[in-house]
Amino acid sequence: MIRHFKLIGLVTAPLFFAQACGEIEQPQKAQAERPAKLLKLDEASTKASNSFPATIRSVRSTDLAFQVGGQITTWRALGGRYFRKGDVIAALDPRSFRNAVTQAEAQYRNANSEYQRALRLIKEDAISRSVVEGRLAQRQVAQASLDSARKSLADTTLRAPFSGFVGQTYVEQFQNVQPQAPVVKLQSNAVEAIVNVPGSFVLNSNKIRYFNTYVELDAAPNRRFPATFREATGLADQSTQTFEGRFTFQAPRDLVVLTGMTATLYYDYELDGSAQDGISGLSIPLSAIVTNDGKKYVWVVTPVKGTVSQREVEVADGVGENVIATSGLKVGETIVAAGGAYLRKGDKVRPWKN
Repeated sequence: MIRHFKLIGLVTAPLFFAQACGEIEQPQKAQAERPAKLLKLDEASTKASNSFPATIRSVRSTDLAFQVGGQITTWRALGGRYFRKGDVIAALDPRSFRNAVTQAEAQYRNANSEYQRALRLIKEDAISRSVVEGRLAQRQVAQASLDSARKSLADTTLRAPFSGFVGQTYVEQFQNVQPQAPVVKLQSNAVEAIVNVPGSFVLNSNKIRYFNTYVELDAAPNRRFPATFREATGLADQSTQTFEGRFTFQAPRDLVVLTGMTATLYYDYELDGSAQDGISGLSIPLSAIVTNDGKKYVWVVTPVKGTVSQREVEVADGVGENVIATSGLKVGETIVAAGGAYLRKGDKVRPWKN
């Protein structure tokens, strides 16, 4: 029986040692590298780009109306037609107004004649001073009536108060119109892009430097038109809680840019290094941020090893593809710009290639 166990031991011992040696000699499998889009932070990372959807609007837009009523006999207000300042857009039938001027002129001539006659008579002491003053008053009334009649005649012609084009018409030729009733909308050639920005954007506007601002029309992609900030509203919209910003730009001569067209306003910006409150930082892609338990993290790549570790960061409020990390990162570090949602601590990464 003892021999039997010894025999079994002699047989199984080589197998045990063979397996043990096999496990020792078996090479370790290398950790697989995960592809990821990497970004090295440099001095240029202090700058970022952003964009806002915009709506095009004329800088000057006004409804024009006749100051007097009548029938429209001259009508040149075709949609989109361009007028220079002072050009005739439309006119009313002037006959009754011309008659009123003729009558007022006759009354003025008569009043003036009576006044001049009174002046001659007073030199001869033939009439009293009160009669002269009465005839002077009559002449002044006649003069006022003549001026009013002439103005009414001039008001039968509607002229462009500034150079622009017809954006909309409200009446047609031969239609009778009332005084002050809008007949046509005139819009200036100068246009502006209207954008709505959040309150956080306005809050930090004095700490941010903007540059390379341009407008790209949705109907004319890949064409950039330099834009200049004009003004912003000081009161937020009650429904959207956003503020309206206006940027002017020069429309090209080969394109007809009209109110209501859609566009995108692009700009570059950087936080002012001299800003107060310590707000400064680096621009990173929004896709680099991973949110967990209400906190924001970025995967930082360890040099040489190529492994990643999660680091908490703080970012300034803003919108767009890039945001400013105000703490947690420094120039020279490499971060995972995209693909971080699939990583775990200690994972090795390699640059992702198209």
